[in-house]
Amino acid sequence: MNRLNTKRLLSGYFFYECGRAMYFVLITWFLYQWTGDALYTGLFVSFGFIPGLFSNLIFGVLVDRKNRKRLASIAGLCSIICLVFLWGAFFIDWIHPLVMIVSHMVLQTLGSLFRPSLQALVAEVFPKEDLPRIFTWSASSTVAGSLCGASLGGILAGWLTVTSSLVVVVCLYLGAWVTVELISYTPIPKQELTEPTSFIKEMKDGFTYVHTHQMLYGLFIMMMLGQLTFHTTLGFLSVYTSAHLQQSSIIYGFLDSTFSIGGIVAGLIGTWWWMKCKDRLAVWSLLIMAAGLALVGLTSHVWVAFLGFAMIGLGTSFVRALLQSIQQMATDPHFHGRMSSLRMLGNQTSVVITGPIFGIVATSQGAYMVFLLLLFPVLLGVLWAIKQSKHPAFIEITSQQSA
Repeated sequence: MNRLNTKRLLSGYFFYECGRAMYFVLITWFLYQWTGDALYTGLFVSFGFIPGLFSNLIFGVLVDRKNRKRLASIAGLCSIICLVFLWGAFFIDWIHPLVMIVSHMVLQTLGSLFRPSLQALVAEVFPKEDLPRIFTWSASSTVAGSLCGASLGGILAGWLTVTSSLVVVVCLYLGAWVTVELISYTPIPKQELTEPTSFIKEMKDGFTYVHTHQMLYGLFIMMMLGQLTFHTTLGFLSVYTSAHLQQSSIIYGFLDSTFSIGGIVAGLIGTWWWMKCKDRLAVWSLLIMAAGLALVGLTSHVWVAFLGFAMIGLGTSFVRALLQSIQQMATDPHFHGRMSSLRMLGNQTSVVITGPIFGIVATSQGAYMVFLLLLFPVLLGVLWAIKQSKHPAFIEITSQQSA
């Protein structure tokens, strides 16, 4: 049964991420080509996460209280409905940057429910010792979907209208919803886990749990840097390709795909990387990110940019997947949903704050400066990772999996 669930889980991740990547490539390319202003790109990336600053706290408690498969299914179905409305806006030619931004805000908010629900579901369905393997496979499936979606999205952006392309996106989201529905899952009765408490108290308990398990602070900071780099790279790649490299949407799609290829490699060698690096896992992963950002920021050559984006994809995927595994293994199952949502709260806050700033920088200085600016917090993150590597619990978890 676990084998069948694994296939369905990986298929769900693949379809969802393929649809998300294709949607993102299509909309960001169209938005920049239509407006010619990178500030709109920054607002698009930033505003998409604003609802998550409030909803994540609620979603975390919901995931720990309710049927996790059902929550993921509801989020997936509502995402399909939102995309249909966006398609309708393009179809009747009632499109405006505000419409795209608001639709993106809704989709991102639903994603903030879908992802922690599925992550908590994984931690409940699969044995604890299998989690690093399942999470790295999930990361590989996710970035494989992103690779296919970005490549196809870049091609479709040059060949078809946005209206026609969004039909494909809707079908992919539908595929993700169906595969999640097929996952076999017997929920653990929540009353067996804890006594019934108020919603507000459970929310406060999440913050208390983090404060009493302070290793999580370090993990959240490092994963925040990984997610900030990931989302900023995706958001400003269209501007970078068009304005800095002066290339077409097809090259944009291939650059996005190369970014995803780095993630696929990270998924395939994730277990080996864990065993090789042990407690220095975060240090070396962040250094790979930093090297990729430096290459992208300092070059105007397409082939060097390809290498840089591959390294960024490799490093961000190591940080996001493997450190997430450590977080899940270090967290009591009662708090998986709340810890996932608190992590996402930090991730999304960083994007909300920096998105407009990076948009202004890209407009006034050039998109390459966005990547050079990202380099500084990542290098500070390396210093934090060195400190984190000395934490006894961090050493214990990474050593157990390398034995």
